[in-house]
Formats: sequence, C-alpha cells, structure tokens
Amino acid sequence: MLDVLERLMRELGIDVFGTSDVSDHVQERLKSTPYAITLGIRLSDAVMNEVREGPTKNYFHHYRTVNAYLDMCALKCVIFLQREGYDAVAIPASQTTNEAGFAGGFQHETAANLAGLGFIGKSGLFITEGYGPRVRFATVLTNCRFPGKELKEPQCGSCSLCARKCPCGAITGKAWTKGTSRDDIVDAALCSKHMKDKYEMTGRGAVCGICVSVCPFGKRRT
Repeated sequence: MLDVLERLMRELGIDVFGTSDVSDHVQERLKSTPYAITLGIRLSDAVMNEVREGPTKNYFHHYRTVNAYLDMCALKCVIFLQREGYDAVAIPASQTTNEAGFAGGFQHETAANLAGLGFIGKSGLFITEGYGPRVRFATVLTNCRFPGKELKEPQCGSCSLCARKCPCGAITGKAWTKGTSRDDIVDAALCSKHMKDKYEMTGRGAVCGICVSVCPFGKRRT
C-alpha cells in the first residue's frame, strides 16, 4: 500500500516523500495517529534566487501557492488512507497555533528528520538531500503503521552563512543534535517580530526567506 500511496503523491507533484514513527513527538490529542507521512514540494530556484536582502512579492505569492497545493495533496493522502480503513489527519503546510503566531501544532521538520530525508541545519530549517532547504512541507498523521529511517547527522560543518546573513540575528549558529531545542538554534519570536516589522508591505509580515536562499545546500542545483 505504501508504494501505491507514494506513486499517487508523486503523480500529484510531490518531490519529497517519506514515512516515520512520531509517537514520541505528537501532542496527546494526536496520540491515536502516531505515524507520519512527509510530503514536500521543491520551491522554484528562479524565485528563491531573487531573495537576497529580503522577501520579494513573487516569493510571497509562490510561498502561499505551494502551501495551498501541499494542503490539497495532504487532503488526498488522507482520503486515500481513510478509504483503506485507517484514521488520518493532515497538518497544514503553514499554520500557527500559539498566541504569539510563530509555532504550529506539529513540526514538519520532526517527521522529515525521522524519515531520514535529510537533516536539521543551523538555521533550524530542514535540509533535504536533493534540494537543501528550498522545500515546503505538509504532514499527514495516521494510525497506519509505516516505517521510519535512521537520523542523518547534520552536515553544516563550519558553515554559518545563514546566521551571518540573518538580518535580525535570530539564528545562533549552533548545530543541531538529538534533543536540541529549537530555541537553542533560532529565536523564532525575534524572527517573527522582524518579519512583521520589516516586511509588512512585501509579504504581510509572514515571510523572509533569506536563510533559505543563501544556504549552499540549496544552491548546489542552481
């Protein structure tokens, strides 16, 4: 069944696909769906290469369009699993659930990491093997048992370009290790505040993209 599901998702345009056991990472309300399916779509290099000093209007539009399409793909994944007799719930590509507006109910990076699809970089972004951080994700949680893979070691090495280029200094430059809190890597509150203060007229305070654009792992394919 997994092969059929992956083929369906690939036909829809999903570039990154993987599965994992996230039972130790989901909230209590989601404990009945402890397995994850990671769906990722590669961002346009032509769009990302324009993001140098801050977001462009084209990037903001692209960001929202990819997120919306990912949500549709996740819904189709849920429908497939339900028809097979399983429970499933889609975690939106971009949704904040805390009052401050910078945290979601489940981190897509966690599922992608446990699926062995890449590693978490110094930016706090998930770095895929093929496209670097130039990927947007959605996650589907289910009670259908799916396998995961071993975690990959971070490969940033001495590179800290994302930290140097971050316009508000939200990225600490610390490398991720198992058990590391996101707060040790990136100040999400400071990042969110900067976007709202500086990019309201460009991306409605929702996007920046500089750390995505400058990462060498994303530029390998450009």
